[in-house]
Amino acid sequence: MMNIIRADTYRILRGKGIYISLAVLIVVITLGSLTGGTIGLSSDGMVVIDETIEAIENNSTEQLSAEREEAFRAPTGLEAVYKSTSSSNNVLFFLLPLIIFVSVVDFSSGGAKNTLAGGVNRVKYYFSKLILSFVLFAVFLLVYVLLFVLLASIFNGFGGTFNGAFVAGLVRILLPQLWLGLAGVCVAHFFAFLFRSSAFVGVYIAFLVLPLLLIYALTFANEWFVNLFDYELTMNIGLMAHVDMLSGGDVIKVLLIGAGYIVAAILGGLAVFRRAEIK
Repeated sequence: MMNIIRADTYRILRGKGIYISLAVLIVVITLGSLTGGTIGLSSDGMVVIDETIEAIENNSTEQLSAEREEAFRAPTGLEAVYKSTSSSNNVLFFLLPLIIFVSVVDFSSGGAKNTLAGGVNRVKYYFSKLILSFVLFAVFLLVYVLLFVLLASIFNGFGGTFNGAFVAGLVRILLPQLWLGLAGVCVAHFFAFLFRSSAFVGVYIAFLVLPLLLIYALTFANEWFVNLFDYELTMNIGLMAHVDMLSGGDVIKVLLIGAGYIVAAILGGLAVFRRAEIK
């Protein structure tokens, strides 16, 4: 297993994909720290949409202007913690090119067939790809959050006290986000091994985006549908930005939902891979 991980890591570091992904990520971080805006999905973004709709319904131009100004105010370093972690589910999108490189390319190049023919167990092969992808997710998440905080502090000031309590609070956010990020990576690998081609990307993006939009649309018909957000992965990742405001029971529920995604995706991926004919 370690030999596969080392070989894939060497190929990634020798290639351009990881550096292009990091470059785009840094551009997004820089823009966010300068303007307060974020690109992609954000739990705070859904709140802003709700507040904007409410302002329009109330015909309150002052409220609408205030909400827009607050949403796009450049954050301090302390505020950047919540700005970045509420949108950290976007790291899953930046990871897709690397998952293609780690898992899918081997199927088209014949590398997977040669590796398996060399006596490598399919379970070990599957987990070697999954472990490396999760490590990459963890690296990208740390870069996204820590660089966001650093640049916001440089441009706009820290806005608070950097001490042990700050570090502990950041760790409390990142640990459950890493767990839920693992769930997202597991689902990505399920689709990657199901399709064994870059076609999985469209399906995976639909998995990340469509449920969120569908649930939000359904809430206009009946407010009960808002409860479905509790089971939506990307929303839960962003929700952990406010973990200190949640009860212990709510946090456990979110972590268990993440565990459900992990178990279902791994079992499904292994079942598909074991039956797949590798050419």
